[in-house]
Amino acid sequence: MANFAPFALQTPSQALRFDPDSQALTLVDNATGQRLLFTPGTACCRPVLEGVAIELVLVGVECDGTEAILRYGGEGVADFVLRISASGTDDCLDFSCEFTALAATQLNRLELLPAGTAITAYDVVNFRNRHLTPATWPELLLGGEGCRTDTYSGDWQFAPHPSLLIFRKLESSLFAGAFDLPESTFGMYLSVRDYRVDTWHLDYGEEPWGKPLAAGKRFVSPRLRLFVRQGLSVYEMLDVFRDMLIHGGQIPDPADKQRHSWWREPLYCTWMDQGQASQRLAPAEPQDQTAATAPPPPVRVMTEELVREAVAIIKRERLPFRTIILDEGWEVARGQWEPDPVRFPDLRRLVDDLHADGLKVLVWWNWAEIAAEAEVDPAHLVECGVPSKHGQRLRDYSLPATQEEYLRPLFHRLLAPDPGCYDLDGVKTDFLADKVHADMLVHDPSWRGEENYFRRVTELFYTEMKRQKPDAMHLGCAGHFWLAPWQDLNRTYDVHNSDYRAHEERARMLQHTCPGCPVSYDLPWLENLEHWFASARAVGASVEIGNLLWVQDDSFSSPRPADAAYWELLRKCLGTAAFPPTSTGR
Repeated sequence: MANFAPFALQTPSQALRFDPDSQALTLVDNATGQRLLFTPGTACCRPVLEGVAIELVLVGVECDGTEAILRYGGEGVADFVLRISASGTDDCLDFSCEFTALAATQLNRLELLPAGTAITAYDVVNFRNRHLTPATWPELLLGGEGCRTDTYSGDWQFAPHPSLLIFRKLESSLFAGAFDLPESTFGMYLSVRDYRVDTWHLDYGEEPWGKPLAAGKRFVSPRLRLFVRQGLSVYEMLDVFRDMLIHGGQIPDPADKQRHSWWREPLYCTWMDQGQASQRLAPAEPQDQTAATAPPPPVRVMTEELVREAVAIIKRERLPFRTIILDEGWEVARGQWEPDPVRFPDLRRLVDDLHADGLKVLVWWNWAEIAAEAEVDPAHLVECGVPSKHGQRLRDYSLPATQEEYLRPLFHRLLAPDPGCYDLDGVKTDFLADKVHADMLVHDPSWRGEENYFRRVTELFYTEMKRQKPDAMHLGCAGHFWLAPWQDLNRTYDVHNSDYRAHEERARMLQHTCPGCPVSYDLPWLENLEHWFASARAVGASVEIGNLLWVQDDSFSSPRPADAAYWELLRKCLGTAAFPPTSTGR
């Protein structure tokens, strides 16, 4: 065995020590003197190529006190380097690797820490929001049977999730997250049993759908950032990471973004009225809502007459709404974003009338969903229409033809005031989880990966939207640091009961993972409505009301037409709502 010198990388809050005899790495919490993790070797960031984990042999160690470089030999790779950098300024450690593939191959996984690594924390926080509960993360214990968790959007909740985890041990918190936008990856996966890692990796796609690596080309991994803090909440840990991203130039400072006052005002969305008018609310789980092969009743009842009736109530009852969202049903079909000729025979005339009433008008839009009945150009689709694992066609936004022939003309038609266009004021995006898969062979490989693809698509349509109308709004539903510049307002997403605490916790999650982007409470029930408003005020969120025509008291009652008492309650709640000015979240 080669002889290596011990080293230690020290920052104010943590120390990483290398023992040359065991070749183990130990991370120590300086405040307590306790170990937070220790490894059975140094093979961090180990690649899995064509389904086989590369056996790495340590051949060299260098350390100058701020950076350690560990060199390895391994079959099929050359010049494998593990780089561990310590920053006293940010008080953190960064792990990354780089290597050259000797022959053309594919990368399936990057094992961040070796199997058998001990983690002495008690639990791990992963933002896997669920419906019907306020909890934005489940209880994930590390001891005993342990846990399995990941950041991929396969559970159909908020998407995309940042590749990060937070380990907790009393007052100590250990943050572990990708400090660079993870390109070509499909989530961070962790499996732990009895405090020891079975696997902790970034997923690049199972064989044969891994990331292609060309012979002789250098691969450089994203940096895994670790930092330890004492006495901070989960959200405060996210804020520390946010500031690191801003100071490191990874994301723009949200304070520099221009924001328009109407983005923070109360909104009215037609969706709840659609569902209650049809006497058929949508299923709670998004995957059940997307699985429908025919337009559901709430879509079929969405008409120009329903919209005009709601606007008449806004005017007559003096309700302070200046923005209306035309939800699903204005279009021919998901993916065919043209006004339905029966339900909306003259959308431009309707928008002009709403503008004349002082209203801004958004429409429900989804860049990923394409209904089976939608007529679309196959040349704009992933592999010309090869269905995804869910049986859906998907547009390939990495194709120049899709951008030039479809997306840009679409947003000109939606937002421009020109003849033949609709002069809308923005879009609400929805249903984006579990859409970007490793076996989607997009035209441009640089678009590969869930977080990467989301970021690129969102920037693409957002830029085009702003080119058409600079103050147009994107109402999104994603808590992601790299999406923050491309969202103007975040919504807490459908809550299928009257538990306003679900909105409250989702709002906090969004505020701290999408810096600077304001949050709106989404679509309340009548039961607990006043508490819902009070909660929104307490967390600094605006509100989105879904009921003007119909109300439903609770999940067991039948929908009934709205009445004067309900509108008076809305006036009271909206009139006393002291919605705060836009905050940067810093």
